[in-house]
Amino acid sequence: MYGVGGERRLTEESLDYLEGYRGARPVRVGNAAAGQLQLDMYGELLELSWRWHRRGNSPDEDYWRFLVELVDAAERWAEPDQGLWEMRGEPQHFVHSKVMCWATLNRGLRLAQECLRKASETRWKKVREEIREAIESEGYDEGRGVFTQSFGGKDLDAALLLIPRVDFIDYRDERMLRTTNAIREDLDDEGLLKRYRSEGQQEGAFLPCSFWLVECLAHQGRTEDAQAVFDRTLATSNDLGLFSEEYDTQAREPLGNFPQGLTHLSHISAAVALADHPQRGL
Repeated sequence: MYGVGGERRLTEESLDYLEGYRGARPVRVGNAAAGQLQLDMYGELLELSWRWHRRGNSPDEDYWRFLVELVDAAERWAEPDQGLWEMRGEPQHFVHSKVMCWATLNRGLRLAQECLRKASETRWKKVREEIREAIESEGYDEGRGVFTQSFGGKDLDAALLLIPRVDFIDYRDERMLRTTNAIREDLDDEGLLKRYRSEGQQEGAFLPCSFWLVECLAHQGRTEDAQAVFDRTLATSNDLGLFSEEYDTQAREPLGNFPQGLTHLSHISAAVALADHPQRGL
């Protein structure tokens, strides 16, 4: 993680003598995430490399060596981390992070095969299978038939809506259908979605999650529901069509970083999914 000026030291400090917008506290400089372990990042990089390859831009030798280092690093999958949401506190075994480690190995194997590159395929396949077995046994609530936020837990996480995107599971798999329904019900905030439920933490609906729900529903063939969620989320933009990170459904106003790039990227992905799965009769 780097600062906007290329800084490598981003030690977080709280400035207790300042207050933020409307008295928000604490005011911080730096970012604690600079010292966190986030295992999902390896999968994000390999997924981008895979999509770039499929568009005719296969890795050269130097880039392939870099990718091999990333795939090997994903063998740390069994470690707890702070996850996609950069959770403060003790690291946990987040299911989304484990899935992205699985995706790292899976995309690495696919790239090695299609690009005829040398790789530790036997070892990568073994680790990939170990990750799947762990997720399906420890990251799955047999009672409800849904994936969970972390190993051994019961809580849900909207990040689970992303796991079909990397081919870990099909969008229409019964487990994914149930997980989508459960997230939509448990994390609902007046038609939008929260990231997760947290005791004592006040935050608004997290807009990228609502667009991830649209994407899932569209790929599952539930296009009317997908369009309804899309329209509801679209209504949170301002008069210039810009989105924030979060939205306060009580005050009906944007919260958090503005404009938020992740929300806009998720908006595009949701729109593409809807375009690829048009409603019948339209």
